[in-house]
Amino acid sequence: MNRFIELKVGSYTVAFRRDSLERYLKKRFSGEVKLVDVRKLGEGFHNAGFMLDFKLNGKPRSLVMRVVRGDTGWGHDYPSDRASVLLLQHMLYNSAPEGTCIPSIDVLAVMKDGSLTSLGESVEFIHLVEPLTEEHGRPYVDYLVEVAERGYLTDMDRRMCLRCSEYLANLHSEKVENRNLYIRHIRDLVGHGEMLMGVIDTYPEELDFISEEELCRIEVEAVKWRNRLKKKTYRLSRIHGDFHPFGNIRFKRDGSIMALDLSREMYGEPADDVSALTINYIFISIWRLGSLEEPFIQLLRLFYRDYLNRTGDEELLKVIQPFYAFRGMVVAHPLYYPDMRREQRRMLVNFVLNVLETEEFNPDEVERYIKPP
Repeated sequence: MNRFIELKVGSYTVAFRRDSLERYLKKRFSGEVKLVDVRKLGEGFHNAGFMLDFKLNGKPRSLVMRVVRGDTGWGHDYPSDRASVLLLQHMLYNSAPEGTCIPSIDVLAVMKDGSLTSLGESVEFIHLVEPLTEEHGRPYVDYLVEVAERGYLTDMDRRMCLRCSEYLANLHSEKVENRNLYIRHIRDLVGHGEMLMGVIDTYPEELDFISEEELCRIEVEAVKWRNRLKKKTYRLSRIHGDFHPFGNIRFKRDGSIMALDLSREMYGEPADDVSALTINYIFISIWRLGSLEEPFIQLLRLFYRDYLNRTGDEELLKVIQPFYAFRGMVVAHPLYYPDMRREQRRMLVNFVLNVLETEEFNPDEVERYIKPP
């Protein structure tokens, strides 16, 4: 008898250990268990279903095993997506009006070794990581604030900028063919709760630096950009997902880079990472100095010159616009940065509005983008 049970789900197979399933069922139902059969019931766009037949204390028992497909898109691309679907459905099944839904027994996770772990009783999740120490260096923002205080760049400042370019160029060199993942990233850029519309939805009402009409226009223009970009699936690359200097980028004493808190997407559009970093050259200058000053203009241009030279990705300048809209609305946010003046926030809003109307972003004209449209 095969040690593993294999479930054919769309274009791939989910395999787990037979003995692990038996142990789980024995513990779950507090009895003797003997597996009888596992057979496929069918599959649709979202899910595949399998009937599990077994004997519990000698009596026949059956359960349906549902697996969310990860090969058809629909936002189910990563294991975390599929886990969230099943955990939510587990809760909804068991909280439905009495007598109107069948019971949900559990949600099981398939581990790397083929064993099964119960998640159905989980109410929250905890991520364990190693602690940061002095060995991991200082946040990049500390060095950028020093640039603002000093008023000019040092060789070390230039090296750190180039190290960021090198890191992203190397990361983005990993290309993947997966239409669903690229389209998903462009869709999430606009509609995800942590991205553009989610950020705008957390803005307080009656703001003095941006109007409701402008907020609406930013969203509408971003949707237009989405429809232009989502066809460019050949651009799909490995990305960081939140490459900003406020703790996520750090530099060690030897000048080497640390890039923490990789987030949201594993693969997507490289412009996400480029915008996450370079918007902060603009923002930190405006935040600390009240305007876009020469040292930060130099950093932005140095980064673009080196990154484009390393990657040859000139097309990035024609797709980065909606990513700048997302990142711009983050750094202009009154809750995140409450100590900025109205005119400072207005420069960032101008940047967003102007860039969204620009067919090709030009790093050599960045000063123009912060002026009123």
